Amino acid sequence: MSFIDDFRKKYRIAREAARANNSAETEQGLKDICELFRSQYELKNGDPMITKIKLSEWLDVFNKYLEIIKKCGLTDKRIQRLFGFIDDDALPSFGDIIKNGGKTAPNKIPDPSGLFVPDLPSSGASAAENGVGPDQNAGSAGAAGTPNDKSDAPPAAAAGAPAAGEEAPAAEAEAGAPNEVAELEPRGENAVVNPQLSPDSLDNFIGQRETVERLKRVIAIARNNGKRHLDNILLLGNPGLGKTTLMKLIAKELGVPIEIMDCSQYRNSQASQKQLQSFLQRVARLGEPVVIGLDEIHMLNEQLQAALLTLLNDRVYVSPPDVNGRIWRTPIEEFTFIGATTNDERLLPTIKDRCRHLTFRMEEYTRDELQRIYRAKVAAMGLTMTDDAINSCIPRSRGSLRYVDSFIKGLDEELYDDSGRRVSTHIDIDVVNRYFDRNGIDPVGLLRKDLEILNALLETPDHTLAAETLAQRVDLEPNKYKSEFEPYLIRIRFIEIINRGRILTERAIKYLRTGELE
Repeated sequence: MSFIDDFRKKYRIAREAARANNSAETEQGLKDICELFRSQYELKNGDPMITKIKLSEWLDVFNKYLEIIKKCGLTDKRIQRLFGFIDDDALPSFGDIIKNGGKTAPNKIPDPSGLFVPDLPSSGASAAENGVGPDQNAGSAGAAGTPNDKSDAPPAAAAGAPAAGEEAPAAEAEAGAPNEVAELEPRGENAVVNPQLSPDSLDNFIGQRETVERLKRVIAIARNNGKRHLDNILLLGNPGLGKTTLMKLIAKELGVPIEIMDCSQYRNSQASQKQLQSFLQRVARLGEPVVIGLDEIHMLNEQLQAALLTLLNDRVYVSPPDVNGRIWRTPIEEFTFIGATTNDERLLPTIKDRCRHLTFRMEEYTRDELQRIYRAKVAAMGLTMTDDAINSCIPRSRGSLRYVDSFIKGLDEELYDDSGRRVSTHIDIDVVNRYFDRNGIDPVGLLRKDLEILNALLETPDHTLAAETLAQRVDLEPNKYKSEFEPYLIRIRFIEIINRGRILTERAIKYLRTGELE
């Protein structure tokens, strides 16, 4: 069943329950509609960003109607108007809400119940763009607004209003979702030019300015020369800086598919060899220009890294001998090779040489960049966030997009009550403090495991342990400790590497004992 059909079905059930004066079933019907919007929002089905935003808007609109029923009952005129039982121009119709981008029309909704009316972002789309024709515009219920109406859609929605039409998945032809993304209106401290959960182009990538500008230039040169590939690329830097995102955007800008292999999951040499061979054979079968991405390439052993040289030099991958002594040759005619690593010290110098022209070291995100990223992401989710809430998140984000994404998802969950009902779209400092207290994340971004590591060193007489011993003390694999925890602790000057291992700094000792950094 399509999204639009599912919506119409659930709306019809809620309306018939309201017609029968059954408050409990009407409430359940509206809850089902809210769940439909929530589920559609969460689907990773390629819906454009503006669709995601409007789905969030409509979720808030129906949650508001649900609150009206709970507090005022089915006789409230706004509910009567919702289901088309009355025609009252003093009350908002679906057309009013559509034309105002999710907001109720000004001066049209007396609210004696004191309910929260969500200040939702405006899409900037006109009523006509949202499917509100002459018979469905603001303040006019039309034939659909009578008790005898047989339509399965609400007033102003049968002709393609967002709830029943525009917000359907793009694959549904009848949904009629616009192709262009309308710009959101800026809202005070949260003004943002391009709300986005993830950048859809290099132009919209926040941060890594020198890297992005150089990539845009070489891609433009390749296009002008009729090429669909670049020289070999190497992306260096800590986890969560956007290396994989850049891989995907390079492929998108070149107009070619991308195939990515995560090398970190193959520790056994035979398994790695077989997986790499299978991966490259699959790429070769595409028979078209492609981006080949090897994430955490340093995890491949030296033999496999050396074997890649034949691919980078001659566009033919020659595998090491397998268990039967057989060597596989896999030609790939046109490709862009991108290797990403968090530890370039374990990368063969010969691999680095083949990528020297386009080697980029990713930088930690600045405070300003993180502010912009937070604002872009929360706006894309239909949320608002105060400056003090953002500023409280930034030092905890460890300069990493992974933490930003994790925090925003967690903060969004804080806006629901225990029954799973959204109660707000606004993130303030109280919401942030509650979330971080609940998850044990301290003001400088230390996680519980970070504190275990630091306390293990603090409890040692000379505050020094070998890396392997330290990892064992806190129940971590040495590689996991070195790649996921140690870089941040070194960056904030809590740990230093010395000949005897890892030593706790005076700065860290003071923080652990007093809670003060300086």
